[in-house]
Amino acid sequence: MDQGTQFTSEDLQAYCTQYGILLRYASVAYPQANGQAEAANKSILWGLKTRLGQAKGRWVEELPHVLWAHRTTYKTSTGETPYALTFGTDVVLPIEMELSSYRIQAFHPDENQIELTHDLHLIEERREEALLRLAASKERIARYYNAKVRNRPIREGEWVLRRNFKHIPSQGKFTPQWEGPYKVRKVVGPNTVKLSLRDGQDMSRTWNTMHLRRYFTP
Repeated sequence: MDQGTQFTSEDLQAYCTQYGILLRYASVAYPQANGQAEAANKSILWGLKTRLGQAKGRWVEELPHVLWAHRTTYKTSTGETPYALTFGTDVVLPIEMELSSYRIQAFHPDENQIELTHDLHLIEERREEALLRLAASKERIARYYNAKVRNRPIREGEWVLRRNFKHIPSQGKFTPQWEGPYKVRKVVGPNTVKLSLRDGQDMSRTWNTMHLRRYFTP
C-alpha cells in the first residue's frame, strides 16, 4: 500500500498487529508498486469524473454505477471481466433485457442452473488462464518500460537531490523541481533507497531512484 496517512496511522498499525497482518509500504510517489490496485483506482476515478462533471459532492451516489461498469468491462490484460472471474459466468447487461438478446430469448430456468453449475466447476481453470494472460501482458509492459528507462545506480553514501512534488501557489510553474541535498543512508533494493537529512537525521520513508538524481558537492 502507499504511505498515505490513512495507512500509516497508529490506529491502523495497532489493528494490523492485533490480527497478525503484515503491512508493506510502497515507495513515496511511486504508485506503480501497487500495480493492479492503482490501475483499478485510476479507472474508477476516471469514471467518477466522467459522470459527475461539476457536481463533485455526489460521488457517493455515483460510485455504485461506476463500480458496476468497472466490474463488467472486458480487460485486455486478462481477456475477462472482473465479474466473470468472480462468479464464473458472463454478466447479463440491462440493455440485453430491454432489447431481448439471444441469451434472454434462449433462457430456460432448468438449463440455466445446469450451465451455472458447469461454469462454477470451470472457474478455477478460467482464472488460471486469465492469470497467464495477465503475466504475459505485464512482461510485455516491463520489456517496453526497461527499454525506455535508463539504469540509475545510486550507491550508499552518495548525495542526491529529490524531485519536488510540492506545489507552491505563489510560485506557480516556477516552483523548484528539485530539493535537497540528501544523503543515501541505505540501499533497500535495486531502485529503492532510504535517505537522511544534511544534519544526519534519518528519514523513515523509502524513495524510488527514478525521483532522485546525483548531487555533486562543490
